[in-house]
Amino acid sequence: MSILDIVIYVAAFLAVYMQVFLFITFIQKKGLLKSDLKNMDIGSLPAITFLVPCWNEQFTLANTIESLRKINYPQDKFFMIVVDDGSVDGTWQEMQKYKDDAQIQILTQKNSGKHEALNNALRYAKTELVASIDADTVIKSDALMEAVSYFLKDKELSSVGCSVLIKTPKTFIQKAQSIEYQMYSFSKKMLSFLGGVLVVPGAFSIFKTKILSDIGGWHAGNGLEDLELTYRMQVSGYKVAHCHSAIAYTSGPKSLRSLFKQRLRWGYGFLKNTSEYKYAMFNRKLGNFGFYTLPTALLSYVVILTVFSISWYRIFNFFYEKIMIYRLVGFNAMFGDFSFSWFFVNTKAIVFITIVIIVLYVFYFVCYFFVIFYAIAVR
Repeated sequence: MSILDIVIYVAAFLAVYMQVFLFITFIQKKGLLKSDLKNMDIGSLPAITFLVPCWNEQFTLANTIESLRKINYPQDKFFMIVVDDGSVDGTWQEMQKYKDDAQIQILTQKNSGKHEALNNALRYAKTELVASIDADTVIKSDALMEAVSYFLKDKELSSVGCSVLIKTPKTFIQKAQSIEYQMYSFSKKMLSFLGGVLVVPGAFSIFKTKILSDIGGWHAGNGLEDLELTYRMQVSGYKVAHCHSAIAYTSGPKSLRSLFKQRLRWGYGFLKNTSEYKYAMFNRKLGNFGFYTLPTALLSYVVILTVFSISWYRIFNFFYEKIMIYRLVGFNAMFGDFSFSWFFVNTKAIVFITIVIIVLYVFYFVCYFFVIFYAIAVR
């Protein structure tokens, strides 16, 4: 067995282990997935302020604000603070349309980054809860009620992350991301059951205002301020959860190039933040966050990079060999006889393990729909 084979077997084992572990968690906790909106006391709902940082969002901001206007929540307990982070398009002019709205406060600042725009808005928030939302994101009308219900059920909660999905995927790249985001939502919910949420998404998350202010708001976070904030809250002992039924829709990269740039930024931010919080790794005092979530997240990146590198190496080697055959004996000998024979079927264990992994991921995707539809059906 070659070194490459050993690496692939180890990667396959880790992939199967993590999937099976999350499935077991799903089976054990599925009774807790139901929504309790029908039993909610509307009069007990706390006031909340949405913090909306904007940078060059001239064409998306209006959709975000209008989706917030349509949410199912007492209007006297709902406010917005919209911050222009030094946009160079018509974002500030678009914001002027809302300057006379009593529920909306508009601010502008020199371009300082999303984290500073959020902190700027946080200083003006007067409500018990605040929510961060991207200016290219829209939320379902019942999403806020779903997420806030978690704070009513558990007074120890400090933050609740929500499910972010791709809005009307059109290109192949966006459709692939749509499946990926749904799988992420499932895994985040399972990690929430374990008390080990990795990240509350900046696209839509809710926080207790006092706690958020006490820990210093948002930091730059190596380009991932939402991940760094979640790490800081977890290691500081604050309780974080994920609400699978509070759904927001965002725009995903449309091209392979933009997707690559996004994932490169995510990968860099994850590795840098994890390096800065390396003392949390395998720290039993931090529960499942330190002993399971962080190590498996880091292992996932290692496995992805390893498999990606090996795959490209083998693809390159395959075409190199075909080119050599072509140069030596011509085109007809490159692929040989196309007739099929079971004798030549690869029966290595890794083939069957790969099939198992694919089946598990399909089941993973099906479980996501069960999680969402179960929560809706039992309202």
